[in-house]
Amino acid sequence: MIDFLRRVVNTDFLPMNEVRKIKVVLIMTFLLIVTAATVGFAFSFVYDDVVTIVVMAVFVLGAGFIYLLIRFNRIMAAIHVTIVYTIALMMFYTQGTDSFYAYLFFYISLSVIVFYQELYIYLTYGTAVAGYGVFYILMHADNLLAPEDIPGSIYAYVVLLLLFYVIFLIQSLHNEKLYTDLNLEWVKLNQVIGSYQDFTLYHLEEIRKREKGIPFYEDRAFRKAVDELSVFVCEQLKEHGKDITNVLDLYIYIHERGLAKIIDNEELSTSTKKIANRLDKYLLNRRTDMVSILMNFFTRFRTSEPYRPNRYEYHLGRLAPATDEQIVALAFVYRYLANEPSAFDAWGEPLKTMSHEEICQLFAAPEMEEFLSDGQVAFFKENADLFRDHLGRKG
Repeated sequence: MIDFLRRVVNTDFLPMNEVRKIKVVLIMTFLLIVTAATVGFAFSFVYDDVVTIVVMAVFVLGAGFIYLLIRFNRIMAAIHVTIVYTIALMMFYTQGTDSFYAYLFFYISLSVIVFYQELYIYLTYGTAVAGYGVFYILMHADNLLAPEDIPGSIYAYVVLLLLFYVIFLIQSLHNEKLYTDLNLEWVKLNQVIGSYQDFTLYHLEEIRKREKGIPFYEDRAFRKAVDELSVFVCEQLKEHGKDITNVLDLYIYIHERGLAKIIDNEELSTSTKKIANRLDKYLLNRRTDMVSILMNFFTRFRTSEPYRPNRYEYHLGRLAPATDEQIVALAFVYRYLANEPSAFDAWGEPLKTMSHEEICQLFAAPEMEEFLSDGQVAFFKENADLFRDHLGRKG
């Protein structure tokens, strides 16, 4: 119970499937409480005792079925079953009595559906519940109104129910739009992060080669630490922890040979190839999920620069108000593009420097309006030969 409450508190940091699982558990608990309360006065409904007993038995079996779905991680199926369970409980009340308490079950059913925050579920089940609720109110108007109510007040019940439905429909649409925008933003951000990480890995490899160092995954201290940690963790889950060393050797071998050569090797078994394919996303010598996790972990503990109003300003005209400063900055940009690997080659590696013609095309592109003014571009075109002769790549 303590672990479950901790997960409820930290739902912002859980994957969507885990959040849905928590919601299903909470709804199932709520339905069990409502069902237990129903047993006490269900025999006062218009149903025969045999029918009441059978219905209550079906509800108990339904709760057990929901538990099995949660146990085997069939979360979406469990969501649908809990909603059907709630609607069935609502039908049991509304068909068994026409009192005001049955009317409240329309709000309870809509609340359960809203709680899941799934738009298509709300549009299907929620619309059906709201439609049936309006029909029920109009058919049982006499029992819902008190003798002293004014004529036409039954429509207040209809309006309140429809308002409840419409308000949460708008909220569901807003949440769906918000999730879509966040997902698109994450896709764009992930592409930017991927570019940064590709350049980072490339420059790290260049530094390693220049200093004649060995690859990180071949370092003896690193391999010894990973081996000891792997055996320790494996022993907590299995009887023989040393079995993990074979997987660790395969993991290092993938770094040295590459996944493609392992897959094409006919001497290796199918199970070995499957394990190698699963380990591929944890490699350390290219951009993988493991590298992303490590980089995010290290950068989280680095203090950023103090806030400056122009911290995210990239236009040279606003970064350097003086004309001579703009010319110097433009020269720096040209020299960097002409001498540093900033363009991808045919294999997608940042190994290629831009030629003078490519830099001219880049400066003339419409996208450069965010970085260079028309005057700066015109100055570059007029003095392109000087840029090439004095700042271009030598040799």
